[in-house]
Amino acid sequence: MDPDIQLHSPAPEDLTDRLHAGLVAAGQALRSSDMPSFLLTVTDEDALLAGCKGEIAFTSAHISELWVSDTLRGQGIGSALLARAEAHARDQGCTRIHIETRNPAARRLYERHGYHLFGELPDYDGPHSLCYLEKPLD
Repeated sequence: MDPDIQLHSPAPEDLTDRLHAGLVAAGQALRSSDMPSFLLTVTDEDALLAGCKGEIAFTSAHISELWVSDTLRGQGIGSALLARAEAHARDQGCTRIHIETRNPAARRLYERHGYHLFGELPDYDGPHSLCYLEKPLD
């Protein structure tokens, strides 16, 4: 069989939803409802100053986004967000937490907090690697 493969860029939402549904039906992916998300924020009135977003699947937590505004960097906000995300993950029964970054300073922060490298894609963003880090939650 020579399939008629079509490229969609950007990808239409209805087709990506159907693709995901096929993976869920095959037992190869989770529904969004099976991966509860969490969001931690630091605000000043209406301004978002820092935040951390993540998801939980089975016994693993994933931090998908962590950001601290320039005005608050170096004040321990990133460390506090990590600690709070880890505490939430433990409360949800997670045994590990993982994150990825291409920012060398962020990698150093995560490593200072007990995360270790388990995968790396070199030259992902120019000279920077995409680093995958994880931490056991004892």
